[in-house]
Amino acid sequence: MTYEKYPFEFENIPDFALQPAKEADDEYNFKYTPRGAANRFDPEAYERILHESVRQASEAENADSENISVEAISNETDQTAEEEIMAADFSDQTEAIVPEKLSEPEEEIIPIDLSEPEEEIAEAELADQAEEIIQEKVSEQGEENIPDAVPLPAKRSAFQSAFTPKNTPPKIVPAIGNVVNSKLKLVDMKMKEPIRIYIEEDILVPDVRPDLARILSMDGKIKLTEREGHTGQSETDTVRISGDLILQTLYAPEQASNEDPIIAIESKIPFKNETELNSAPYSELAIAAHIESIDFSVVNERKFKAKATAVLEIKEYRTVDIEVFEGVRDEEVQILKEKINLTDVAMRKTDTIEVKENFVLKENMPEIMKILKHDINIVENHKQITKEKAVINASVYCNIMYLGAERNSDAVKASDSEAVAGEKKAVPVFYQGKTEFTQFIRLDTDNDAKDTYSSAGKVSFNISSLNLNVKEDGNGNKSLFEVDMNVDTGLELYKTVEKEIVADIYHHIKDIQYDTDEIGVMTQSGSGTAELSAREIVNIPERYGDVDKVVYLSGNISQKSSFIEQAKSIVEGIIDVNLICTSAGADKTVFNVRQEIPFRSAMEIPGITPEMTAVNDIVLKELWFDKINNKQIEVNAGILINSSVSSQKKHQLIKHISFLEGSQDFQQIPGIILYISRTGDTIWKIAKKYRTTIDEVLHLNDLESGKEIKPGTKLLIVATHH
Repeated sequence: MTYEKYPFEFENIPDFALQPAKEADDEYNFKYTPRGAANRFDPEAYERILHESVRQASEAENADSENISVEAISNETDQTAEEEIMAADFSDQTEAIVPEKLSEPEEEIIPIDLSEPEEEIAEAELADQAEEIIQEKVSEQGEENIPDAVPLPAKRSAFQSAFTPKNTPPKIVPAIGNVVNSKLKLVDMKMKEPIRIYIEEDILVPDVRPDLARILSMDGKIKLTEREGHTGQSETDTVRISGDLILQTLYAPEQASNEDPIIAIESKIPFKNETELNSAPYSELAIAAHIESIDFSVVNERKFKAKATAVLEIKEYRTVDIEVFEGVRDEEVQILKEKINLTDVAMRKTDTIEVKENFVLKENMPEIMKILKHDINIVENHKQITKEKAVINASVYCNIMYLGAERNSDAVKASDSEAVAGEKKAVPVFYQGKTEFTQFIRLDTDNDAKDTYSSAGKVSFNISSLNLNVKEDGNGNKSLFEVDMNVDTGLELYKTVEKEIVADIYHHIKDIQYDTDEIGVMTQSGSGTAELSAREIVNIPERYGDVDKVVYLSGNISQKSSFIEQAKSIVEGIIDVNLICTSAGADKTVFNVRQEIPFRSAMEIPGITPEMTAVNDIVLKELWFDKINNKQIEVNAGILINSSVSSQKKHQLIKHISFLEGSQDFQQIPGIILYISRTGDTIWKIAKKYRTTIDEVLHLNDLESGKEIKPGTKLLIVATHH
């Protein structure tokens, strides 16, 4: 049996090349055939066929078609080669006489089908189907809409050498002057990895203060020397951050007195930090800092040690200024465009407002003798953004611990003069107040009137200076707290930029070469705000006895984490709460109790996906308590969470368009094809493969633009290069 020619792929191949090779008999002598030496197998004919196939395959190397590569088997002229003879049928070229024994193949050889029938159907098998489809198109669309002459597909060589010689490189002609570009300019924001710094210091008790017995509380804030920075021209830069750690420490003295039952110390600890930061050249940095945790230990009655962990959060702002390829003039190029959404940090502005407020003591509260500790927190309530201005409303929560003058009914009155002095004693008192302010920030007037700012703009507050003083009321009593502070309000506005970019390009005749430039910018997908409450009951240890009253309450958010789960932004954390209380005994002993309050928030944000990143600003708005009984105190916390979800998406931008001259050889692409689509196919992919246009494919096959094609759809394609 012999190979059966596969229609289209092996049509030009002589029959002798498809016969299996056979070994000759021992009695057979190649040189002395019955019909003479003139009729023996001539290998030169085979080589001519092979070399012709190599030449055709080499010319078709750069064409966008599928080639079949086989390894060429060389004929040797030594004695071993003479023992292997292939049955030959030269068809129209040469008539070869082969011994009868060699004309009987020993076994059936089945040809290997190297084509991809699901992509391109062989011409011989689909000729009838193509003709039927053409006739259908003629009847449906009219003869004038079908090409007058539909050329048959070019016949391809069956062989392509595994070591095809290279052609002369094509000439590269840059499309300078005809390229159409547009400008893309925006400011991209990226959160850098937070930097943790550790501050440790030994603090001495001032000589004028009594000896230390135990520390009741220690709170702190970070005050940075500079909150803005810039990077150099290199991608790695050293960032230097400096500032002060402000600590407020309360301790109980070894020998308590009526004048000083609690002692307050304020300490300032300077720090410096240098760190290597990978960033874009000439970018701007915004730095924010907060205390993550504070630990302390008493060394002796005159010294204690403080250990603080501060977290520095850095935002990088870089200017993206690039040219976006739009097309080529005077060329019939096919362009595939796609729309991308980018987030532009349209505006960053900081304005300062002075806030002055008098807080009046509630009825029956002791008169103010001395301020021991204070904690002031500012929280955004709402904002309104217009083209001309931003209106921001915020609340100021004020917690103050002071020594109050309380009447001492147990004082022993030795004389009238001593009775006056002994009627009052100093007791710690807790005061909580709240006020509001509204700030107007004028925006730049040169913005485009069509610009729309996202509602996810961020507002931040920083108290740059604070004065807290005691004032007298109209009756001469010290019952007022005067708060005078300067607040730096930072406003960050975002704008969504929709840009159409070229994703792919080709020419139906010319080959195109181009480079790509990858950009990665932030795309904000959504935002949300959540307010939640956390509650916990604090049990007083037996060693402290019964509680008389709570004289101070403070808290700090620690161990916070966030992640995305089931289309929700999940935020979890712990509030570390510290209560300072006085006992119900006659000595009114001061002690403190610490308690952790967990909280969890699940915020639904439209369009959120697991690969996105959520950035959360968590603010502890206020703390308050209710005394259940002498052994239990209920603590409540109000928490505000501002969450924004974004992703860093990368896009490939086309640049440096060039045409390749002398590289085209379309003989490998048939003039008319019946194509059966498969999974993943699009009209663009098919049109690009066969060097036609999308409009042509849609028109010939009566398809709707933008509609996906289903696998198995039969498409008639006419290559436009013919």
